Amino acid sequence: MNRLFEFFKNKAKSPILVGFIVGIYPFLFYYSNNYFSINSWEHLLFFSFFFLFIPISIACFCTCLLLKLRDKSKYINSFFFFFSVVMSAILVSQAMFLAINWKLLLISVIVGFIGAIYLANHYWKVLVLILVMAGIPFIKCGVNLSYSLMPNNWHEQKDDILNAKFVTTPNVYMIQPDGYVGRSVMEDSLYNFSSSLYKWLEEKEFKVYDDFRSNYPASLSSNSSMFIMRHHYFGDVINPKWDMVFTRDFIAGKNPVIDIFKSNGYKTHFIVEDEYFQQNRPNKSYDYYNIDYSEIPYFSNDNNVKKDVFKDFRNIFNKSKDSKKPNFFFIEKLLPHHVHFKAEKNRVEAERKEYLAKIDITNDWIEKIVLEISKNDPNGIIIVAADHGGWVGLNSFTELAMVEKEELVRSVFSNLVAIKWNEIDAFPYDKDLKTNVNIFRVLFSALSQNSTYLKSLEEDSSYNVRHGSFFLESVYKLIDKHNNVVLEKR
Repeated sequence: MNRLFEFFKNKAKSPILVGFIVGIYPFLFYYSNNYFSINSWEHLLFFSFFFLFIPISIACFCTCLLLKLRDKSKYINSFFFFFSVVMSAILVSQAMFLAINWKLLLISVIVGFIGAIYLANHYWKVLVLILVMAGIPFIKCGVNLSYSLMPNNWHEQKDDILNAKFVTTPNVYMIQPDGYVGRSVMEDSLYNFSSSLYKWLEEKEFKVYDDFRSNYPASLSSNSSMFIMRHHYFGDVINPKWDMVFTRDFIAGKNPVIDIFKSNGYKTHFIVEDEYFQQNRPNKSYDYYNIDYSEIPYFSNDNNVKKDVFKDFRNIFNKSKDSKKPNFFFIEKLLPHHVHFKAEKNRVEAERKEYLAKIDITNDWIEKIVLEISKNDPNGIIIVAADHGGWVGLNSFTELAMVEKEELVRSVFSNLVAIKWNEIDAFPYDKDLKTNVNIFRVLFSALSQNSTYLKSLEEDSSYNVRHGSFFLESVYKLIDKHNNVVLEKR
């Protein structure tokens, strides 16, 4: 440590070094906490410019001005102290809150001003402190990077389904209402609500799959598994997280589902309400996206871009009528969504009521888009498939990670899935369809009239990341293939 202090006493006169150190902590902090949503070269260049180049440039420019003064050493030391404190506060504020925290800025200006007067010669200690603080996010970044470099064999198919040849090629529409729970759980004690949608879908010749469930508790983990048609078990890493490496790439980029549709002559369309699935700018594989990367800010809070999903769908749907190619549409709506654990009083009941209020809105939206499709494409296959349950009954994300009670487990994983097969004879292909991971495999088996693909169905089990000791987390099976609630460490 003494050698480190001596080094900074001798070397910290460099404005380049000062600017770099001031920026490195917020740079690593932001990357370590958001790595999987910003792991692109474009993000690396932007954040290097924002967190490193800008403070280095300011430090160099101001130092050049101060060098013209007579007692330059005194003023430069004072500037370095003030700059280190204030610029650190600005950058950390942006990294933590995605905006300037004015209280933090005011405090930093006061501390920086006082320190510049009385502690100017000790500015290098501020730099040492910043470097020490950067240690933990540096390690976290290294761990996240190692996950990116690990082999991703889990997405490889167990058979030759990538070569599936469809006997018939109807348009396929997947409508995903976020967090719409299944009928039996909706009518059970936690939700205690009777939604008209299930019966309405049946009246419109949908097959509503009762006791359906997602394999994972949240959108990224659930949808990545669905589009790959394989279990990922949260990446099979030492300390798994919900937001795992490459999930966005597998949802909004290249995946086996899109490859199979394209090999059968389909045009593919990705229509979503916000930028959540596209934050890390995956390589584009769909033919159409309703959100362009130019619309997504680098400092994204998952909610910067808002699209009218029905309007965007109808626009591209009308254009696709003139195409002789069949079409696949993925259409996601952020309703009813899961509970958000924000209510301050009577949280469970308050958020239950908020969730149920959104159900009626969601029902109207689903009915509207289904009728639009049916009117213009009476032979298309329409899949209404939620990504997971509504989480009603839970108080916090911590409770979600430790959930064991059966009714709460069902609340997390039970989801609405209904399919209008139209002219396609789904039986016997769909007789064992119970979870999201197998939806597309069953669909492709039916379209190709090839039941051999059903031999490679994934196990109908559901998994969650569970808190453990020493801040480590593990993957646990919460629902087995027989739909029994269990607690088994993977």
